[in-house]
Amino acid sequence: MFTALTSLISCNSYRIFKKKIDKRMNSAELILKTEMINSDTIEYWDNNSDKPVALLVHGFGASTEYQWHKQVEFLSQNHRVVAPNLFHFGNSRPGTPKFEVRDQVELVNSLVNHLKLDSITLFGVSYGGLVSIEFTQKYSHKVEHLIIFDAPVKYILVEDVYTLCERFKVASVEDLFVPKDLKDLNKLFRLALGKSFFQPNFILKSFYDNMYADNVENKRVLITTLITGLEEYTKHNYDFNIPTLLIWGSTDMAIPVDRAPLIRSHIGSNAELKIIKNGAHMPNMTKTKEFNRIVTEFLGRER
Repeated sequence: MFTALTSLISCNSYRIFKKKIDKRMNSAELILKTEMINSDTIEYWDNNSDKPVALLVHGFGASTEYQWHKQVEFLSQNHRVVAPNLFHFGNSRPGTPKFEVRDQVELVNSLVNHLKLDSITLFGVSYGGLVSIEFTQKYSHKVEHLIIFDAPVKYILVEDVYTLCERFKVASVEDLFVPKDLKDLNKLFRLALGKSFFQPNFILKSFYDNMYADNVENKRVLITTLITGLEEYTKHNYDFNIPTLLIWGSTDMAIPVDRAPLIRSHIGSNAELKIIKNGAHMPNMTKTKEFNRIVTEFLGRER
């Protein structure tokens, strides 16, 4: 009886959380769609309005709606919002094995072409920020504004990864970013939000089963491939002439805030940097009002 009760409480806790997210997605008039594009299955949210396009690229962790749900309502006021799941997240699946950042760049490009989007404001968080800046470098004619935050761009080294693993007492970075159990899930919460998600395991289990457990092995290959190629990305130069906003959490443990000014200097005079105090790795979730205000001001100036 006790097991049945805890299971019920666990499921209900997740359902309440999911209901809040669904309400925000519905408020932004977002509809979840799945398309076969160039032999790949791509899942994405779209409110299909005739406004300028904001395309949101998620990072590691849960699928896109869990990472962007605090932005979709305010963005939808002035934008058509498009939020894809990258390969191996949600129901996005490649037709052939694809695990490189460039594969995710081409997923975004395929979707942009499929939807006939001439110009986009491109958002990217963490891993999605790397995908976004690589997309912008290759397809700069399609990007009107670039907004990335807490992203492993240019100045992240393998040594940083080792330091992160030691700090969180995990055997590998895969264990941290693609948790296999509840203990590692709580470490991921602490990394992303700057604090642990203090809930009984029976509640955490429901969140894990619904948000993180899907397609774990392929996600781990993604992170392994990223770490293997980190040195390559330190050599990439970004020379596009596009208004760029960098946002960083001052207490980010994954991508240290001291790298943000280096990225801004590298991009040049078109880039501005905003640091959010105590924003952790995902300031769009931990400091939502300040994050949304910064984005609104930036886009308002650029109109």
